[in-house]
Order: sequence, then structure tokens, then C-alpha cells
Amino acid sequence: MKHDKKNNDFTVTIRNMIEADLPQVVGLERRIFPDPWPLSAFAELLADNEWYSFVAGLKEVVTGYACFLVVAGECHLANIAVDPAFRRKSVAKHLLDRIFDVASENRCVAMLLEVRVSNKDAIAFYERFGFEELYRRIRYYRNPVENALVMIKDLGAGTEDE
Repeated sequence: MKHDKKNNDFTVTIRNMIEADLPQVVGLERRIFPDPWPLSAFAELLADNEWYSFVAGLKEVVTGYACFLVVAGECHLANIAVDPAFRRKSVAKHLLDRIFDVASENRCVAMLLEVRVSNKDAIAFYERFGFEELYRRIRYYRNPVENALVMIKDLGAGTEDE
């Protein structure tokens, strides 16, 4: 399924990640993160029906991506990234909006994520969407070693009769 969102400069297309996207996704992952996921991690999640992954694209160019798990009424955002050349152009917002859609479709009651405590821009971004600090995971990240801020957003999508 494809979702197009108009931006001032271009149209952001959000679609399911496919195997053909992996070279671009892994390339972005390596440029953006100090402790990148390997190709095998992305390949494994594409084969797992509890995992979802989307890419944001401009024609055939992957400008961003997101990977998340839906299980036990919760959505866990594991990875979201945007090419530095496309930041501040609503790419991450469009990816997150699509994740919220999937969480709602799956009647998730909460969304959780981890973020480096030093990543102030990402923390501010998540706070704009209503995420709040839940707790900190000590020495969660490696390369460099750093604490993680665990954030949560109450989605209120559950039903009482389940």
C-alpha cells in the first residue's frame, strides 16, 4: 500500500519496504547511526509478520525508513531514520503518521521507543507527537556506550471487552 503526502518541495511516498530497498536502507543506516543495524537484521524483519517496515521515497530514492513491531497490543518503534538531505521536510512526520495508522488498525494501546539521551532533536520530535519519558535504560547503546530514554505514547485504542 502506498501513501503520498505533499510537501512544499516534493511528494513523500510512504510504502512497504521491500528487499530491493535494502541496499539504500542499509546505506542510510550506516551513514546516520554510529551502531548501524546489519543487512541481515532488515532482511529478517521483512520475513517476520509481526514486524512492519516502511520507506519514504522520492521516485526510486529512499529518503527515510522506519521499522516497528506490533505485538500484545503495543507498537514498538525500533528504528526511524531520514537522510540528512531530507530532514526538516516532514519525512519523519509522514513515516510516524503511517505508523500511527497501523497501530490504530491493530488496536494498539501504546507506542514505545528508545532514543539516545544525547539525541535532543529526536527527543523534541517525539515530544511534539505526545511521547513522554517512561524511564531510562542504562548503557543500552554501544559505540558509543550511552543510556537510552524509553518513551511512551498512550494510544487509547484498546477495548475493554477483550
